[in-house]
Amino acid sequence: MHSVSIETVMVGRIRPFGPNDEPSAIRKEPVGGPIYLGLTGVDGDEQAYHTHGGPDKALLHYAAENYRIWHRFYAGFSLGRGGFGENISTVGMTEENVCIGDRYRIGESVVIEVSQPRQPCWKLGHNAGKREIPRLMQEHAFTGWYYRVVEPGNIHAGALLTRTGRPHPDWTLSRIITGFYGAPMDRDFLTALTALSVLGREWRDLAQKRLDTGAVEDWDGRLYGPFLM
Repeated sequence: MHSVSIETVMVGRIRPFGPNDEPSAIRKEPVGGPIYLGLTGVDGDEQAYHTHGGPDKALLHYAAENYRIWHRFYAGFSLGRGGFGENISTVGMTEENVCIGDRYRIGESVVIEVSQPRQPCWKLGHNAGKREIPRLMQEHAFTGWYYRVVEPGNIHAGALLTRTGRPHPDWTLSRIITGFYGAPMDRDFLTALTALSVLGREWRDLAQKRLDTGAVEDWDGRLYGPFLM
């Protein structure tokens, strides 16, 4: 069984954010001691909009390794863990070695399941001071990913995250992200996504919509928001 240690657990409160003081809880801070992870998220972690949460987005994971990549992209890059809105951070798990539907146990009782990659939005770029970061995230598959909670309970920094199941070893997150954004109208790929029952409903619905309409949804509003130019 593959295990890594959760290095940090983080939560965020809704605050004014961006040029228009839009409500957001993207800025996360570490919590000390055990904290309860329920079916829709971590206690004390807020979402400004219902689309940012829910059972398929209960827990957000971002690889600590990805921050090292951003430091290589940008001299003086200042964000550290929690800067991209994640709830947990680890070393040893990335989009390249995590698969959709993977199940993990946290400690003795909590069970979570990889549900979908994150679709990066403009707030990530604004928080980092780099408008293009959301686009680069999806181009290079450094997006982070979500879990649904199968068995709730307490989690804490230092707890082991142990993989207990891998039903879809061919479907790494990087494969899904790269295909979804790099070949957005590949009908065979989209059809396969719609049949992945463990993939979050949001992604399967988008894949089906592309198949039905023959068109790709506009990404600019999500990627650049108020900074569209």
